[in-house]
Amino acid sequence: MKTILTVSLFLIISSYCFASGIDGNWSSRVKGPDGTEMEISFVFKTDSAKLTGVVKTPNGDFDISNSKVNGKNFSFEISFNDKIITGNCTLNEDDTINMNVDSPMGQMDMILKRKK
Repeated sequence: MKTILTVSLFLIISSYCFASGIDGNWSSRVKGPDGTEMEISFVFKTDSAKLTGVVKTPNGDFDISNSKVNGKNFSFEISFNDKIITGNCTLNEDDTINMNVDSPMGQMDMILKRKK
């Protein structure tokens, strides 16, 4: 019984530590439709299994919705021109986030770096 309690407590604490590691300002550089590079910034704030925040682009700021946090994995949606864009993310130990973006224009992978 003690072992089950210990393992359960460890998993809960680990999940919380990864979730709190998501909090903060992150950025990535991507190529725009015209081929020029642009910076996209992400502001994440976790509260248990919920993620809030905003995605900042040259085209404006977009609120995060429909989020889920499960340990070091999390996902969210933003609405852009009546289209839904989904980000599926993994927090890495090297202070980066791997993000797979799924949008009506296609999929792409991004690496987010924490802003200092």
